[in-house]
Amino acid sequence: MEVSKIKEALLKQKNMNLSGSLYHKTQLDFTYSTNYIEGSTITLDETASIYDNGTILATTNKVIILKEAIETKNHFTLFKYM
Repeated sequence: MEVSKIKEALLKQKNMNLSGSLYHKTQLDFTYSTNYIEGSTITLDETASIYDNGTILATTNKVIILKEAIETKNHFTLFKYM
């Protein structure tokens, strides 16, 4: 598949805001992996919750560090502009 066609498909999926699309999965995996490398304790499920709902669904007895949640949210914004 040509790069231009992939780009076109990703932009279309971004605008449609489809959960489970290639754009959605790339957004989540890229954000989670980048933040994990930097030492974030936010899980992939929590990353998905922040992206999909703007909320954090944490397990009991877990403290979510506000800075990590903000960095996750900001990463989504950065990804949209890339």
